[in-house]
Amino acid sequence: MLATFAGPASARAQTREVTGKVTVAGAATPLQDAIVGVVGAVGGARTNERGEFRLQVPGGEIAIQVRAIGYKRQTVRLSESQSTADFALERDVLQIEGVTITGAATTVDKKNAAVATSTVNSEELARVPAPALESALQGKVVGASINMNNGAPGGGGQVQIRGASSLIANSQPLFVVDGVIISNAVRSNRMAVVTGSLNSGEENGTNRLADINPNDIENIEVLKGAAASAIYGSQATNGVVVITTKRGSSGTPRFNVTQRVGTFQAQRLLGSRQFKTLDQVTALGLGAEATAAATAACNPTCPYFDYQKQLYGQTDPSYETVVSLTGGVNSTRYFFSGMQREESGVINNTGARRQSLRANLDQALGSKITISLNANMLRSFSQRGISNNDNALSSPIYAFGYTPAIVDLRQKDAGGRYILNPFPATKSTSNPFQTMDILLNNEDVYRQIFSTRVNYAAMSTASNNVNFAVQAGADRFSNENYLFAPSELQFQREATVQGGQFPGTIIQGNGTNLFSNVTASGTWNNSTFSWLNATTSGGVQYESRESNDYNIIGRGLGPAQKNAAGAASIGVSNGRTLILNQAFFAQEDLLLFNERVFLSAAVRGERSSVNADRDKIFYFPRVSGSYRMGNPIAGVTEVKFRAAYGESGNQPNFGERDLTFASYGLIGGLSGYGIPGTIGNTTVTPERLKEIEYGVDAGFLNDRVRLEATYYNRNIVDLLVRPTLAPSTGVTTTTVNGGEMKTTGVELGVTTVPLQTSNFQWTSRATWYQNKAEITSFPEGVKPFRDNTAARGFGNSYGQLFYTPGHTVTTIWGNGLVDGVQTTQTPLADANPRYVMSFSNDFNYKRFNVNMLIDYRRGGTLSNMTKNLFDEGGNSWDYDDASPEAGVPLGQWRYDTWNGGRNTAVYLEDGSYTKLREINVSYDLPQTWWSVVPGARSGRMSLSARNLFIISGYNGFDPEVNNGGAYVVRFVDLAPFPPTRSFFFSVDFGF
Repeated sequence: MLATFAGPASARAQTREVTGKVTVAGAATPLQDAIVGVVGAVGGARTNERGEFRLQVPGGEIAIQVRAIGYKRQTVRLSESQSTADFALERDVLQIEGVTITGAATTVDKKNAAVATSTVNSEELARVPAPALESALQGKVVGASINMNNGAPGGGGQVQIRGASSLIANSQPLFVVDGVIISNAVRSNRMAVVTGSLNSGEENGTNRLADINPNDIENIEVLKGAAASAIYGSQATNGVVVITTKRGSSGTPRFNVTQRVGTFQAQRLLGSRQFKTLDQVTALGLGAEATAAATAACNPTCPYFDYQKQLYGQTDPSYETVVSLTGGVNSTRYFFSGMQREESGVINNTGARRQSLRANLDQALGSKITISLNANMLRSFSQRGISNNDNALSSPIYAFGYTPAIVDLRQKDAGGRYILNPFPATKSTSNPFQTMDILLNNEDVYRQIFSTRVNYAAMSTASNNVNFAVQAGADRFSNENYLFAPSELQFQREATVQGGQFPGTIIQGNGTNLFSNVTASGTWNNSTFSWLNATTSGGVQYESRESNDYNIIGRGLGPAQKNAAGAASIGVSNGRTLILNQAFFAQEDLLLFNERVFLSAAVRGERSSVNADRDKIFYFPRVSGSYRMGNPIAGVTEVKFRAAYGESGNQPNFGERDLTFASYGLIGGLSGYGIPGTIGNTTVTPERLKEIEYGVDAGFLNDRVRLEATYYNRNIVDLLVRPTLAPSTGVTTTTVNGGEMKTTGVELGVTTVPLQTSNFQWTSRATWYQNKAEITSFPEGVKPFRDNTAARGFGNSYGQLFYTPGHTVTTIWGNGLVDGVQTTQTPLADANPRYVMSFSNDFNYKRFNVNMLIDYRRGGTLSNMTKNLFDEGGNSWDYDDASPEAGVPLGQWRYDTWNGGRNTAVYLEDGSYTKLREINVSYDLPQTWWSVVPGARSGRMSLSARNLFIISGYNGFDPEVNNGGAYVVRFVDLAPFPPTRSFFFSVDFGF
């Protein structure tokens, strides 16, 4: 009996060494840093730079599996007597492999995932230089609408996943970098004080996601549905963008350097009306000064100065230098990188500079403890000029709308001062050439992102593995803004709307943000039964978000004065916020029947300081499952059916729970306080998203074709809304829960390899999605309301969003004729597109590679308020074209038909477009070329362009508008910084 038990125990204790080599199929190129391991066991070995590995394995028959990023996994079975195994991995051109995040501490192979996610890898992100990470993602995430704020240097844009999910709460996704929740805030620089704008939403700021260096990123996974994002609880309704940066690989140190040189240019400029006679100019009803200037200019014919081309025609060189060093041994791996980027603006006195240093380290301490450290130091400096709506003719496009292009505004007098713009007959106008030459709008950001993860393998046996992990991180940045508008600027003179009694303005502001979070988790994986692999996990999380912001505003400046001290009028503002979140989570994942079935269930409990009851715990559950069928019929490689249900939340805005008093200054020498116009609500809770998702993934023709299809139905309950209160209360509005909205959508993706030979490969991908968000109900006493921000519209005259049950969130309301009767506040159109498509194609022929990405949007109505400005000023680019009314020029006909806003529809236009988003042509240099560089091991040259051309019937700068950096909807086009396109030449060398 003792022998009976001793024999198997002795066999289990025996081990042997297996050696081999991993190469690229069809090329015999060694594959470094591939992971080789025994199926079902924890740990393994990595291949060296020659593709070789040595692995200790148990005695008896085993299965060895090899995995590498960008390649299909391969598994072979070895008998007890075999001690060598070689592998040739095929490239994973359809991105079948990889893992999907399932929880705060767990992942699952992509082939088993029960939810729809989108992954963008490092090559897709970095092959065409982008002003910011958001623009590098455009067209690559099915179901995500990504709009850049405008064409100003430094980037900045908005990401909306699966349509609108809130009316007044946060509408942007959560961003996570290496486990650290980071800020994507936009700091108000108070430009509205300088321009005289009525709305701070026009200040043309930069989202802080633009700080992140795309060259450092290994991949980005977008968690779109509630079942995927519920692991982040009450911050996940809008989706989660999980960013993983590059890490070191074992082997000899490898150094890479990339140098890019290029330029930016305006993508599409509109020009303005070309006047032929003086009578056409004076017909605009000019004042005496403007008439005199027009008379002097039009002698006898009127000249034409293309103001937009003159101002936005700069094409100075831009460059980017990227370096990285990676390497390691068995117990230590490292990745270091640096980046310097200089982006020249298309207008004088604008540009952006980005700098990044990164260090990622992985250290094994013995066989049980591993430590990962990540440190990223960033600096972003930008000069974005002035743009967007201001109602006072301060910004260039706004001023050009009312300025006949017959006077050269670049002229200077004998003293070197710019001439004044004589048009229109108002003191508040500006000379844009003077403005952009003198005004300073500087933003300087220093940022640090740190994280660490400690993993302890508490137990590792053939069937049980227990791990504990602690992850902590912080994101801190200091954002300094400096605005300088001296009194010599035409629009800052005394008695103008902007200058008033105190001509000349300086604003010095600074904001500091600190996000930090700590997560402690444990996982237990059990594979006792051959048909079942179970993973149990749980943990706790703590998170804080803190901000401190101040501005010093000095008005009334003396000559050469460049600081607020000594200004005639000084104002100070300050704001502080602190949000604390605590959570716990538990999860169970089951892989059944040879990994054919995957089931997952989890719950997260969370409380937050922004909720009315700070101690109340809100629970967010989710369940999901998938079933895979291999080779069900001829030609079908595999089919996977999946379904998921999840709940996630959206926290109230900071302060919406608080009953605070408003300061009324000193009254009789004492501080006076009163009831504010907006009052807090002591019962406010998070919004809750309940989503059901169904999908199918399939492979055809030996995985030459892959299909992804998803349908989702989202119901948002406890929607935050703003009722209008009775005037007798002394309070105008508050925030309450109780509204409901519903969003449905479909997402499709098809990836194919239409042609593949020994020298040529063509990979093609097409995506299609549509969604519709409808408000279904408001609580009793809450009437339809307009969110009073520039991002939602400018009133019925131009089209606005008026949140009304029974209508979509994106319905544009305005004035018009219905059955011949003048009406106000009527639905006219919808800003949401009917559908959006994307087409990407990669062609590889020997050493040549061609990649292109085309975006297509069908529908989506826009409010072309820029054209309205130019029509009102008599200066629109097509003003003199024929109109439906004989003898009336088109610009006048449009403006008369609009009739002071009584017919909104005349300036509503279809926003459909086709855009060549990216194109890249590269050539892998032969050894005879790059060997002339000492120490080089590889080389590549490439030419690339972004936003090369656009095809659209939209009669404006760009149908991809986002006035004021809107989150919920983007349909207003009003005097933006014109969009740009870029061209770059790049050289890469590896050492």
